[in-house]
Parts: sequence; C-alpha cells; structure tokens
Amino acid sequence: MIINVLCELHRTLNLETKKGGAEKTKSLTRSKKVAEKLNQADAVHLQSRFAALPKKTAIYLELAARFVLTVAQYQREGNQRILAAAREERRRLLKYAYSLIASSTAPELVRQAFYSAGLSSASGYADECESEMFITGTRLAITKAHPVVIMRTMTAYLGLQVFDQVESWLLEHFSGKLEDDEELIIPGDLSEILSDTRLSPGQIDLAVRMAGHQLIAASLAGCPRQTVDLVKSLSYSKLGEALLDWNIREARSRLSSDELSDAQSAFMELLGSLDEPNPAEIRQENWSSGVDESLVADISSLIMELDERILKSVVASLDPALLASLIQAMEPIAHDRLFSCAPSSRSKKILNALEASQALSLNELTRRAQIFAQKVLSELAPKVRQSSAKSLQLSASLRQHLTSILSRE
Repeated sequence: MIINVLCELHRTLNLETKKGGAEKTKSLTRSKKVAEKLNQADAVHLQSRFAALPKKTAIYLELAARFVLTVAQYQREGNQRILAAAREERRRLLKYAYSLIASSTAPELVRQAFYSAGLSSASGYADECESEMFITGTRLAITKAHPVVIMRTMTAYLGLQVFDQVESWLLEHFSGKLEDDEELIIPGDLSEILSDTRLSPGQIDLAVRMAGHQLIAASLAGCPRQTVDLVKSLSYSKLGEALLDWNIREARSRLSSDELSDAQSAFMELLGSLDEPNPAEIRQENWSSGVDESLVADISSLIMELDERILKSVVASLDPALLASLIQAMEPIAHDRLFSCAPSSRSKKILNALEASQALSLNELTRRAQIFAQKVLSELAPKVRQSSAKSLQLSASLRQHLTSILSRE
C-alpha cells in the first residue's frame, strides 16, 4: 500500500513540473490528498500487531516506565527495593512481576509462572499486549539487563510509533555521564594509540563494533575520560553512550586491574590486526613487483581462456622448468588453473623447479612466454590433410592474447 501511494505521489509531482496554471493548482490539491494517504499508511505501518488506541498506548507506556524505574532502583539498592515495590503496587500484573524478580526465578520459567498465575493470554488474561510486555520485561530484569534495554524491548510491542517518545524518556532518565565518577587509570598505551592521528575514525569504529560491549567497556574502564569521549563520538548514539557508561561502571566494580589491563591488550591487538595487509594483497605485491603488467595480463588471460583439453596437452609437453619460470608472470588465479590441469606427479616437478628457480629478467620472461604461446598455437592448429587445409579458427580474445605475446621483442 505504501509503495502504491509513493508511486502516485511521485507521478503527481512529475505532473507539477510539466504543467502550469489551473493544472498545477489541481495537482497541488491532488498531492495533498496523496500526502494524507501516505500519512495514514505510515500510521498503519508503524503500529504493532496489537494496534492499541492512543489512550491505551499511553497507559502501556506509563506502566512500562513505572516498571523500568523500579527495576533500575532495584539494581542500585538491592532486593529490599523490589520487595517494597511489590508491597506497594496495586496492579496485580506488576505486583507478580516484582515478586518473580525478588525471588530470582529462572528466566526460562517466567512465562510458565505467568501462565500458572493466570496472567498470560494462554491462561485467559484479557490483555495480551500487557501480558507479553511484562513477561518480557521480567525475564530481562532477572538477567540484570540495563533499564534502557528493558524499556526498548517492552515498548517494541507498541510499534515504531512510540520510538521517539521512548527515546526522549530514556535520555531524560538514563543519560548519566561518567563525570560524576572517579577516573581509574590503568597504565598502558591504549589512550595514546586511539589518539594517534594516523588511525582513521573508521578503523576505530570497526574495532569497537568487532570487540563488542563487554570488551570495549573493560578496555575503556582504565582510560582517561578524554579517551572514552573520543570513542563515544565515533561509535555511539546518545543512548549508546549511556549504555557504555553503565558497562564501564560495571566493569570497574567487577574486574581487577590485571583483568582491565588484559582487556586493553586484547583491544589493542584487535585494532592492530585491522592494519595488517590482506594475504591476497601480499600475494599481489609478490608476483607483480618488477613485472610487465601487460605481459602478466596476456599470459594469465590466455591460461584462463584456453580449453581445458588444450591446456592439459600444453602443460604435459613443456619443460617443468619453463612452466615454473612462467609462474613469475601470472596472476594467482592463473596458477590455480595451471596446476589443476597437471597430474600430481607433474605438479611436483613444477613445484621443485619453482623452488630452484631464480628471478628472470623481462626479456627472459618474454622469451619463455613466446615459447608457451607457440606451443598453444601448435595444439590449436587443425589436423587436416594438405589437400583440405583450413584456416585456424580462434576466438578474437585468444587471437589478441597470442598476437600480443608473440609480437613482443
């Protein structure tokens, strides 16, 4: 539906640029109607499968916010806070959720517990959306998930239409900074490495994403605040920054200095690995250094395009030392095809000759390439009687490669 409306809107806008006067006024009126349809389509698209009315959605949001704030206090103050909330809470669903959190129910048993208490849709609870929200929130709270994660997951049942509203609420309540915390400096080179101007922002961002939340938090837990702020600016949104701060606080309280130092070393190793050249790039440099690239292209293309039967015959008839020297003027993919067309015994001879070979000059490589091309031509030549001689039939590409190699001086 949305695609159809967008197409109609696009078609309407095109008409506006082509026509003027009364037609333009008519198009503007029509475009407004199309825009209204688009907005209606967006509203439907942003709803969840529960499709709650605005008033009901506001109630769900208020309940989720109350639950998440209580869980956040419980994570800071301990079990007594959640027990007190359970005593004070009048809503049966929330009271039961708090009791499960206080009793440290196994996360995988939460849904069954709600079912047994008659608080899930499967056991007859009337409001499926509310039930699913709190089953999910309770399970996350028991696993000590961050309040931001709990709120986002619970309100996902309400659809994308509440996304921005939830974001504003989360930033208001959970965007505490590390400025209030005392810095913990672990001796190491990570801060200096991250501030090195030779490192691109993309490299740092990629390393952060590859490291994951736990490793990056443990790595930054022993760094100055400026280093933490640098990583935040490159890799995190506002809510992501709040989660990172929370993880850093948790790492400082849970891990020893040696463990934080090990985390820094692991992250520096990961960051350094992004600077290492790709093995394929190393091979590329090895074979292309000092070699005429056009000769390499002609020999490699010739080997790749030859019929397998012809190539096998050429490889079988040429001296292994000559084939070994030609490998110096081939792309890696051509090496593979050459060896795939040689029996294992002959491949060993070629490899032995390759180990004993030395780098050849361009003139010597050109001469060996011409011998190879001549052998290819002899295999391609038609075996016909003198009385019925035929011209050699070659594809334009093969003819071009052979001509290019044989015409070199």
